[in-house]
Amino acid sequence: MATRLSERDAESYLQSTVAAMSRIMTHSITSKKASEEISFVAETLASYLLEEGADDFHLDLELLLQDAGLVTLIDDDDEFDALVESLGAMMDPSQLGSDFEELPDYSSCDMCERHMKLTFHHLIPKELHRKYIKKNRLPSNLTAEPGFKMGAFLGNFGAYLCRPCHSAVHRCEPNRALAEEYNTIDRLLAHPKIGAWAAFNSKQKVREK
Repeated sequence: MATRLSERDAESYLQSTVAAMSRIMTHSITSKKASEEISFVAETLASYLLEEGADDFHLDLELLLQDAGLVTLIDDDDEFDALVESLGAMMDPSQLGSDFEELPDYSSCDMCERHMKLTFHHLIPKELHRKYIKKNRLPSNLTAEPGFKMGAFLGNFGAYLCRPCHSAVHRCEPNRALAEEYNTIDRLLAHPKIGAWAAFNSKQKVREK
């Protein structure tokens, strides 16, 4: 029998998984024409894992990418293999219920731009989500599409940072200030201490795994 999550946890898991998988595919498939196909594949994979769980897990990732028309948009065979490998790691049934706070090594940190394992930084910290949902408003510098769902927006509104940069952000400012004043990458990098850290960290050698 597949593991089941509560409705609330399942929705949160689905959203975070779709966002992470979409980012992986967007890194490998840069064509803007593929955005709908990427969303379709990410939602299909996340939904399939959520429903099937660990006990009945069978899905051909290569065939799904091919059927979605994404294979022809990847010229490099090694890039395609790397994409399948990254998605496969995220489709490991043991990850069911994970919010993918730490993601596979597939892209560069949004602050220091080093290529290494990333963590998801909520630009509006989680502990303040209830406050914004209750008031149904965003910080004054942010806008969203009409009819957007506040909970879904807050869950997916973030940046991908290496662990050192992520720690530096939270060392420099309390969550309330991060939510109201430093809620974009540009604003984080404009912060004297955070910007200086990112510049310093960008010159550090990534340790071999």
